[in-house]
Amino acid sequence: MPPTKPTPFTLATITAIKHLTPKIESNPDPLQSIRDSTSLYGLYMQATIGDYRRPFPTNPDIYERTAWLKWMSHKGMSQAEAQKQYVEMVSRLMAEYGVED
Repeated sequence: MPPTKPTPFTLATITAIKHLTPKIESNPDPLQSIRDSTSLYGLYMQATIGDYRRPFPTNPDIYERTAWLKWMSHKGMSQAEAQKQYVEMVSRLMAEYGVED
């Protein structure tokens, strides 16, 4: 049986981990960095797990709260649609950060 071809979502995830995340984390604007990384996180989690079912975090950590809000903002979105939007977001952020695959 031949190996299966990776999906666009899988390829986007690999690209995000290898090339995009380091650029986002090194962004000199910390708010932009948090916004971009939590946006990716929210779509990734919706795409892989589905709707978030935990209460709002009581921890005062801004990243954790923002990540929760980003994931919750996709509540009700199908996993297929979240995968599609994730691929589009990775592509857009790669262009914004000047990342080549």
